[in-house]
Amino acid sequence: MEIEKAIRLMGLADGFKDPHWNRAVKVTDNVVQRAEPEWLTELLAALLQVTAPTYPMCYGFEVALQRLAYAPGDADRTARVRIFAAEGQAWGRVRYEFAEVAAWLAIGQPAEHLLRVFDTADVTDELAACLLQEVALRYDATAAAGFAGRLRATGHPLGRLPLRRTAAEHQIVLRCHSDPPKPDWHPPGDGAAPAPGPDEIDATATEIHWSDAHRALSAHRSWVSDTGDTTETRLFLLGRPLSAGDFGASLLRALGPRSIGDAMTRTCRVTTADVLQTLFYAAAGGSAYGRRRYGAYGRRASWQSLAALVGVPDDDTSTIEAAAGRCDWLLYTSNWHLQVDPSMDAGIAVLRPDHRTVAILAATDSD
Repeated sequence: MEIEKAIRLMGLADGFKDPHWNRAVKVTDNVVQRAEPEWLTELLAALLQVTAPTYPMCYGFEVALQRLAYAPGDADRTARVRIFAAEGQAWGRVRYEFAEVAAWLAIGQPAEHLLRVFDTADVTDELAACLLQEVALRYDATAAAGFAGRLRATGHPLGRLPLRRTAAEHQIVLRCHSDPPKPDWHPPGDGAAPAPGPDEIDATATEIHWSDAHRALSAHRSWVSDTGDTTETRLFLLGRPLSAGDFGASLLRALGPRSIGDAMTRTCRVTTADVLQTLFYAAAGGSAYGRRRYGAYGRRASWQSLAALVGVPDDDTSTIEAAAGRCDWLLYTSNWHLQVDPSMDAGIAVLRPDHRTVAILAATDSD
């Protein structure tokens, strides 16, 4: 289809009640979705010349931009996508975020072309800041240390994150140009040993104020509801030190948080990597209807939650990771969880190094 005809058809309607709505949106569904990168590039440039874009035009722009970002190309393609994304934000009612476009590029483009972005990127370039973290989660982004340092100097929230995956992030595996997605995803802690705890546990506890509870929910922010019944954060001080072997389901039942429900369906002893994976996928993917934060801000949110769980006020990931390694961790689910999909349910309990402080974070959601 000629570019001019595609734009003309997209302009036939602006709302679903318009008589030509189906014709307008089907240009994207039937043509844009199947188009080659060169045609997509021409369409995006032509759409940006429309001074009063209709909704179908904006929809077509988003789909074309995503398809172009996914199509492997040279450094020029990466640059074009970045330019189109920025100009599109100022042009029309597009719904993508720069963090989302960064994820598209990291999935579709070769690492060497992505790394070239940071040679000239300005610290005010939010798409580049997000792309830095998307690259760091898939490859080694230490070549972009100069750009990262400039980001850090401005106080950008992504500036202090590592330029490669840490040891605790090794279970976070994302789609990339050289490695297609694998269908055999398993929930964090899958196959981990059960942790029932002693049949009769002699433990008393006092619930204490958790000043960092809001931060603990960083990864599950889109799970938080007005009624407060889909998330839970609790902090307890035990009457005596508890051994790691006694930290299990029986203690959680004794503490009595809401998320334990009437029946626990799973309690297992896990590692920091399992917990960080749980937090990251929650933040990056979002809840059933909540906002996604993709790789860049999902990574930051997961470290923020982990820091609160282990009681570290600092944002330094090496400090947080070291503290987490001295803790004991449980993942659990119960009939409090809606259990629609494993990715929508979380139950995390941590016994801090003093063996007396227990922090609990839980979330659940449904579509």
